Amino acid sequence: MPAFRSEFTQMPPPGELNDAQQRRLGVTCEYIDKLLCDIEHVLHQAASVSPFPRHIVDITPAQTRVLEDHIRRLREQLLRTLAWQHMKPDPPDIPATRAVLTNLAFIDIAVEELKPGYMRGSGALSEAASTELNGVVHELRSVCQNMERYLRQELGTNLNARLDRLESAGYDTSLLRFIEEVVTRHGLVEFRSRISMLTSRMEDDDLQVALFGRVSCGKSSLLNALLGTAVLPVGVNPITAVPTRLRYGTQLCAHITYASGSSEAVTLDAFAAMITEQGNPGNARNVVRALVEVPSTRLKPGIVLVDTPGLGSLARQGAAETMAYLPACDLAVLLIDAGATLNEEDIGTLRLLYEAGIPAIVVLSKADLLAEGDLHRATGYIEEQLRRELGLTLHVHAVSALPAYAVLLDHFFEKELLPRFARARSLRDASIARKAGALRESVATALETLLRHAERGKKRLSVLDAHSAECTLRSIAGAIGEQGTVLDRAFLELTERPEEIIGEVSESAVARIYAGTARSIGPIEIAEWTYNAVQRRVDEALGQTRNAFDSAIASLRKVAHGMERSDMPDEDDTGMLLRDAPRLEIDVIHRSVESGRWRWLGRPLVRLLVRNELHTHLGPALREELHRYGRALGLWSEQMTRKMQALVNSYADAYRAQLNRMQGAAGDRMPSEEMKDDLALLLNWGAAGDRDAIKERA
Repeated sequence: MPAFRSEFTQMPPPGELNDAQQRRLGVTCEYIDKLLCDIEHVLHQAASVSPFPRHIVDITPAQTRVLEDHIRRLREQLLRTLAWQHMKPDPPDIPATRAVLTNLAFIDIAVEELKPGYMRGSGALSEAASTELNGVVHELRSVCQNMERYLRQELGTNLNARLDRLESAGYDTSLLRFIEEVVTRHGLVEFRSRISMLTSRMEDDDLQVALFGRVSCGKSSLLNALLGTAVLPVGVNPITAVPTRLRYGTQLCAHITYASGSSEAVTLDAFAAMITEQGNPGNARNVVRALVEVPSTRLKPGIVLVDTPGLGSLARQGAAETMAYLPACDLAVLLIDAGATLNEEDIGTLRLLYEAGIPAIVVLSKADLLAEGDLHRATGYIEEQLRRELGLTLHVHAVSALPAYAVLLDHFFEKELLPRFARARSLRDASIARKAGALRESVATALETLLRHAERGKKRLSVLDAHSAECTLRSIAGAIGEQGTVLDRAFLELTERPEEIIGEVSESAVARIYAGTARSIGPIEIAEWTYNAVQRRVDEALGQTRNAFDSAIASLRKVAHGMERSDMPDEDDTGMLLRDAPRLEIDVIHRSVESGRWRWLGRPLVRLLVRNELHTHLGPALREELHRYGRALGLWSEQMTRKMQALVNSYADAYRAQLNRMQGAAGDRMPSEEMKDDLALLLNWGAAGDRDAIKERA
């Protein structure tokens, strides 16, 4: 049934068509319009950048305009024809975004079927061809994913209207508005999400104060003690699964928001289940926002405290959530466990905070574990290490959540937090200014790079060199794009083969039995052997990924040298991405293996007895822990390989763009005098006359 409406449902009057005839008339008119759309596509073939043109353009622009006039008149006649029968087309009911996303889904299916596994159905493939074919797949998929991300997250945002509202509220949005114009003008789409994020931050009047730290360092306990309420669950194992916000309210209540966009008020017991790793493992329920309103005198309107998931735990989704929260944070409180002291993870977190332009306060939690003299030594040691490692001079505050040590927490609140709460608006504005300044510098750097490459790009590569560079980039994309699959396979094998681990531990136990006189093998030794056996397999898988990434970095640097480019990845980028892999932190057996009476039975029988003992007492717990660890590794590797691909693509895409320029590819965006003017304005933003210059250009 075509999309047409008729006013007649009974027998038509004389001169009118019946229902069947009207349907035929409507179908014919709709078909004619479809053919006209096809003609329009042919007429605009010359403006298309399609690599597969079907028609030879033998119509001049002037002739095209004449034909378009005829098309318009024909469509007007179609409408008059329908009006003759009191018919008119229904309005469109399919959003353009839905149609584009549907086509992108079909494109993704088509790209998937280019993988070597499918292609081998048409004949054998060499290893080199398979690698490059994987590269083709991942190059195409990367572009499609960026397009889909834009459609789903940014297309529906009316940025200018949002900036207008902010200006009417008294905010200076001139820099952000100019950055958006520059990004749009020069196709720097990679900055659009940061512009949107910063606009959202300006729209939010809250001062976001987030607590960061390792698992079980006492973040939730400290917040409960600070606010005089037990609203947040506490425990020894990884607790917080998603960032949890606490703000002032006249009544104690909790709200949960899901990824679907729906939200609901929940009881405190249900809230605790939603935000914990135990009740919501891996955030399987897709909670994106958890909020508690607390009637505490220490919370003021406009202040939001955030309990972030612990870093370095099996709950790697939590660690990813914590890092993703950084852009929205105005002030950070980093907790260091007095029972574990400072480590590389704490230093790395503090480094990330300062690189993101976020001021931080360092707190030594669980101060009750140390005597007063040890407490002073511990804080002094941490302060010295931070000076040495990061060049930061920070005062470390000792606190405890226990009531007997409330004076420490009161002192910290009154000296560090309360003054900042009083200056919430100015701190928030300063935070926004820092982030806007960092964005301005990033966009300026991008423009400088484009201009510099344009000058160098005037030298054309030979066809052979260009082809070689393209093949190298394609092979890099293929090798890096497949690392997620490689690691998934390795981690799946690890979780599904606990018997191999038990067998290796058994061999270590048998060797110990026949090497000494110990009558039993203790849990510590068994745990150590188990950890080593598991870690050896993980290290082997990560070693292969490290080699692939190192090779990709080396190849990118080689291409950059060949193209006379100075921007290239650092050789130590691999370690930066692989350094925070989750660790196996388990205690899987709580009894010794009695071995003194066995050694006289002979090695084969002792091996069998030890293996059976470990299978009974170690097997079930090991199987469960391996599944948890495998899930943690999978979540981490997903994040890590995504970052790896993003890093590689950030360089490879720029190199491909220059290759296109060197080969005179059509449609390439060439730098202009306007780009130089934009760069000058960004570099000198704040100088007298910059806004006047923008207004003149507008």
